[in-house]
Amino acid sequence: MPASSSSAFDFAALAEGIARASRAALAEISERCGPHDPVCAFTLYTDDGAMTVCPAMVTEGQVQALTTRHPDDADYYRYSSAEWPLEGEGANAAFNGLCTRVADHVLALPDGDGDAAFTAFRTQLLETLLQVLERLRRDDPAFARESLMLQVAVSDGDEPAEVLNQWVARLNPPAVAARFKAWTDTWG
Repeated sequence: MPASSSSAFDFAALAEGIARASRAALAEISERCGPHDPVCAFTLYTDDGAMTVCPAMVTEGQVQALTTRHPDDADYYRYSSAEWPLEGEGANAAFNGLCTRVADHVLALPDGDGDAAFTAFRTQLLETLLQVLERLRRDDPAFARESLMLQVAVSDGDEPAEVLNQWVARLNPPAVAARFKAWTDTWG
């Protein structure tokens, strides 16, 4: 692969930065919202161009308000991090730095090999987001709560339901994965 391919990108360092920023973001939002309205879902997402890494969160009270306001689309608001009031919030400086790092890399990818270098980078970025959340779930008490749903998402992408279901199943208890899959099964 060329020197500017995804193999030249330091995904291990990126993962450490994402983990630190995620911890800071969850702590910041949890403190802001208080113990009586805990964060119940945390998503790491990128855009379809793989030029961002951002958090999205929603609290129990916010989910209740969204689903009460939109009862026919309750699961959409429960699971669609782009609709959450805390989308893109928390540890802003840290996540801005991560966005700059991935965007600079994507913009420097060679044009001559079609989309192969970009596709490899995007695939590894998504896998890195998943691995970070798996590690946080396993090692960090703030992320270990079974009541905290974890997700990886692509903000403007069309990831197949099967892929989204696999990601949710990797990151969450079986009951959460089953409920999410029941929702994606309605997409028909």
